[in-house]
Amino acid sequence: MLVTNILQLSRLENQKIPVHSQPYHLSEQLCRCALGFEQVMDEKNINLETELDLDIRISSDEGLLDLVWNNLLSNALKFTDADGTIRICLKEEENGVTVSISDTGCGMDEKTVRHIFDKFYQADISRCTNGNGLGLALVKEVLELLGGRIQVSSAPGKGSRFLVYLPQGISE
Repeated sequence: MLVTNILQLSRLENQKIPVHSQPYHLSEQLCRCALGFEQVMDEKNINLETELDLDIRISSDEGLLDLVWNNLLSNALKFTDADGTIRICLKEEENGVTVSISDTGCGMDEKTVRHIFDKFYQADISRCTNGNGLGLALVKEVLELLGGRIQVSSAPGKGSRFLVYLPQGISE
């Protein structure tokens, strides 16, 4: 997995991954990705809350965005204790859409938030879990390739919120 992530990140950084944009329903993609984690959510008794505008379509690379949503959801589950909550919110904004994925997990301090998108960076808490410090670096590279951006807000003991902006929201 580490080698795959390193190669993928290198290809993204050098823009050698072609973008295959086509219109699709973003809400359906988010639901599909969340359902892929259903077993883990059940095992940890994680509550999933959603607020999705079901009519939102975007023109983007669905495969690359799968990587983004799966990574953000995987991290939310990894750092949220049993009986916690993960929330996915999709909204249409002016000239685009926003997706927020938040959790009631352990949260991060300011230093971690500043470095969370750096390659190979892992906060002290992540050393006790699986990971290689490349997932969020990949997420950031994918979003930049697609013309999007990502922000994070977090506080220790209060969870984290990742906010993704994607251009070209298309409503049906």
